[in-house]
Amino acid sequence: WMTTMNPATRRLIKVMPEDMERTMQIFDLLLGDNLQGRKEHIAENGYKYLDQLDVS
Repeated sequence: WMTTMNPATRRLIKVMPEDMERTMQIFDLLLGDNLQGRKEHIAENGYKYLDQLDVS
């Protein structure tokens, strides 16, 4: 395939945020330029999402 995601296993999920302001804050935190803020967020909250990791 010509993408980083395997077409046979990738999923497209429609997201309907209820709180657009909070959603934008999280997107900015996770995808923005504030590396230190992202590291702190992952260090403080990452354990909550370990069961959702896909590292296969």
